[in-house]
Order: sequence, then structure tokens, then C-alpha cells
Amino acid sequence: LNLDNSKREMDMIDQTQKLVDEQSWGVGFSLPLSNEKPYLQHETDSPLSLSWIRSHLSTKSPYPHEDKHVGPVGDIPEGYELVQLHLICRHGTRYPSSSKAITFHKLTEKLRQVAVPGFEWLERWPSERLYPISKGNLLSAKGDSDLYRIGRRFGIRYQDFLDRYPYDANTYELQSSSKSRCSQSAYAFSIGFLEGRRASETNVEPEIPPVQPVNIFTLPIGLDKELAVKYACPRWLESVKENPKVEREQLLYKDKFLPEIAERLSIMFSAKDGSPQVNITTKDVETIFGICGFEVAFHDNDQTWCQLLSQSAPETEKSNFLKLEISNDLNDYYSFGPGVPFNKHLGCELGTSLSNAIEGALTLEPEHPSSNGKSGDDDDDSRHFRGLFKFGHAETILFLSSFLGLYDQKGIPLRGDMTPEQYAQREFRASEISPFAANIAFEVFRPKPRNVHRKKRIEYEEKEQYSQFGHVPEGLVRLLVNEEPMIIPGCGSDYFCEWVTLKEIFRRAGAGCNFDGCCTSLGSTKVSSRVFMSDRQDEICLSVEPLSKYNQVL
Repeated sequence: LNLDNSKREMDMIDQTQKLVDEQSWGVGFSLPLSNEKPYLQHETDSPLSLSWIRSHLSTKSPYPHEDKHVGPVGDIPEGYELVQLHLICRHGTRYPSSSKAITFHKLTEKLRQVAVPGFEWLERWPSERLYPISKGNLLSAKGDSDLYRIGRRFGIRYQDFLDRYPYDANTYELQSSSKSRCSQSAYAFSIGFLEGRRASETNVEPEIPPVQPVNIFTLPIGLDKELAVKYACPRWLESVKENPKVEREQLLYKDKFLPEIAERLSIMFSAKDGSPQVNITTKDVETIFGICGFEVAFHDNDQTWCQLLSQSAPETEKSNFLKLEISNDLNDYYSFGPGVPFNKHLGCELGTSLSNAIEGALTLEPEHPSSNGKSGDDDDDSRHFRGLFKFGHAETILFLSSFLGLYDQKGIPLRGDMTPEQYAQREFRASEISPFAANIAFEVFRPKPRNVHRKKRIEYEEKEQYSQFGHVPEGLVRLLVNEEPMIIPGCGSDYFCEWVTLKEIFRRAGAGCNFDGCCTSLGSTKVSSRVFMSDRQDEICLSVEPLSKYNQVL
């Protein structure tokens, strides 16, 4: 019997791996197990489609590769040239943490003792094989593919840029969080980005590796103020992460909706006479949503755990997914997003380095010796990189988005007691903002030298108002979020934002802030030094208290 069960588990894993290898995006398929309902099946005519589920799994949503344009950038403003490229990227699809994997296994053991028609797969679902505890938080093969595919698209989009600025370690900087899933993502991206390109040496023909080796540097946890930033901010750890008020809105929402989902699932697992066979808790509901997310992200499989949510829904098949997505959004909104003003500080170091790099790229004269990105010494901190690619975590994207004010433009806090219509119109959606492999890119354009016919984009009088901050080089910057252009708040209606305007937006957001001062623990004697280093003397560290329904700090 044990051998039979082991064989069935291996068969299921083989079928799952076959699906991953096929990379069948949006294609109907059926892989039957004996005479039961297929374990994996994509029904394109179902009201609840796999593509819809994929976009409503919060930060466990898979990256929407299939929606992305492939082709060279063709809309550079007339008279300008691309001189610098920035990418801030989340790691690709990863395994669940070890603690989550244990929770998955325990729930599987709890439910597999109950026979429910249509859910016989529970009896042999191989939790430990699909999501091993030993691989907790490691990048998966799907995660490797995520970043490789994004890298390839970037390599095609910016092929002229790469022709002009070939890779070397003085021209491109790749930085990663010290977590292996991030450094591995950086490497996978570089393989795609530089595919078919190798640095060549004159009259030298050694045996060379098949891909371009790249330099990736990291900082230890606790010292990394850009990518693994929360661990470098003691005040966030003690006053936001451990603040009960931060959980208040999510708990308000969960207490209203999750018990009903748990009750309906318990009824599904009742005996024919209606007697309960297993008690499904609200924690179990969240675990089911978590497994559903990994099943979809890893295997495009919505026919197992996701079915528990769709078939127990009281209104439509989508209602349970929407409720659980909103619950997770409430957590992320206050833990990492604009729901707590202090969270903006955790994006200020990244914002500051971004601002300084753009300024440097636009200030550098075309005929300067290092204008090609090189300064001759890889220990020289004055280097002007042409490409700066940084790889971090879901919260890296969320903190930077909060710093830039991307998803708080209406100024309406996300709360636990909003109407369905208000939730439908909310700005903050983690499924769209920070899925696996989420990315934020900035394209920096400078006027071409000696081009007297290019159109002036701002008038002299508009420039004059910024003269108090000194000379600002002319240039344009475009923001892309998950490879799609987005207007930067404060830049009007133009995707191409004048640098003189964007620099002021960065300054007002907190670029140049005293990160160490604001992040000092409340128990430290240095608390009084937590102020911004700016020209406005009234600027102090933002509050660690969550916003109220009236957009005021509680």
C-alpha cells in the first residue's frame, strides 16, 4: 500500500513537472488521473478563469508575462537619447517558507481523512514533495524563468542602448539583497538581458563561458538600507511590525468575512447526515488561499485548492478570492504601504540613490572620459553607471511605491469597513503592484548634443522657479511599472517627466532623508536626531501610527 501511494505521488509530481516544462500559458489541457476529475485542467469557458485567479492572489500572484510587449523601444522623444536605465525588481517565484510548508502539510493531513465527492485528490496530494520544507523561501525553477524572460525582453527593448554601452562592471551595476532568491534572480535576469552578447578582447581567443559573467554585489542583512530595508530600521521593526494598531483594519475585515467562508468549507466537509467531520478555521481558510496561490504560481493549477474556495463561495465563484485578496491588501497597505506614513522613510535611501544617479547621468558631459560609463578604476565611487539593476523583495517594491506616492493619489485610506464599490475602486492592489518578479524601471533621457532643432519642453519661466535649488540639468525620465508606462504623480499628464520637476518631487518625498536618525530605536538616546536633512527645518520623521478613515494619524 505504501509503495502504491508513493507511486501515485510520483506520478502526480511528474505530471506537474511536465506542465511546468510545457509553459502552457492560457492553453486548455487535461492530465487525467484514473477515472476521476482531471488533477490539472484549464477550462477557458469557465466563469472563473485561471487567468482571473492569477491576477487576484496578492503578492503570490504570478508575473503576467503573457501581457507584455516584446520589441525595441520606439518612442524616444525627438532630440533625446537614452543615457541611463534603472530597474528595481522583486525576486521571481519562490518556494513557500519552511513554516508555511509545515502548515500546508498539517492542513493536508487534516483534510485527507475526509471523503468529499470531487475532492478525492486530497487523499494523496503530495504536499511534502511539491513544497519541501528544506527548500523554504528558495527560488524555484519558475522563478529562474521569470527573471530570464524579463531579462530577454529588456535585452530586446534596449538593444540599441546595449550596443552603445556594452556590459562591463564599470558600466552596469547589479545589486541584490543578500537572500539567495534575490541574487539568483539577478543572475537569471543578466543571462536574458545579455543573451548573445559577450565582452570581446582584441586578438584574444580563450575558451569563454557560454554566458556573460557579471558582478553582483550584496550587503549583509541589517546594513542594506535599500533592498532588505526593513531589517536595517529598528524603529520599523518595533513600532510598525509589532504595532497592534497596524493589524486593526485587517482584523476588522477578517472578523466580518472569514468566519462565513470557514463555516461553508466545514459544511462541504460534513457527512451525508450533516454531522461535521472536520472543523475548518479562519486560519485554515488563509492557508487554503496560500496553497492555491503557490499552485497557480508554480504550476498554473487552479483545479485543486483553488476549487475549495470557488465551490464554497456564497455569491459567485469569485467572491471568496476577492475577500481574501482584500484582506491581504489591508495587511500590506499598513505594514509596507501608505497606510502608515513612516513607511515612506523605508523607500528614501533607494529614492535618494536613484535621484543622485539620474542627476549624475544628466550632468556628465558627452565628451567626458567616463561618459561611456567607465572611469577606469572599479574601486572609484565616482563612477557613472549606465545601467543600475537592483533585486529585492515584495516590500522593496511596496516601500518605494509608497515613497513615490504611486498608489495613494486619491488620499483615501484603505479600511476594513468599506463598501464593495469602494473596494472595487481602491488604488492599492498588491496583486498588480508586487506579484512575483514585480519591477519598477526608470528610463533617463538627455538632449542630444548640438541638436538645435529639438523642441523645448518647458518654458524659461517654469525653470526659473527652481533656481533656488541651483542649476538642474535638462532631461526627461519615464517610469515603467511591471513593464508598462505610468505617469509619475506630480508630473502632469506626460509620461516623460522633466527632471527639474521630478527632482523636486523626489525632494518633497524625502530624498536625502536622515534614514539612520529616523530608524533609530525608540529606546535609543539618539531619538532627538531623527529629522530630515533638507532645507525645510520643520520637516521631521513621519508617524509610525496608521492613518484613520479621515486620512489623519491616529
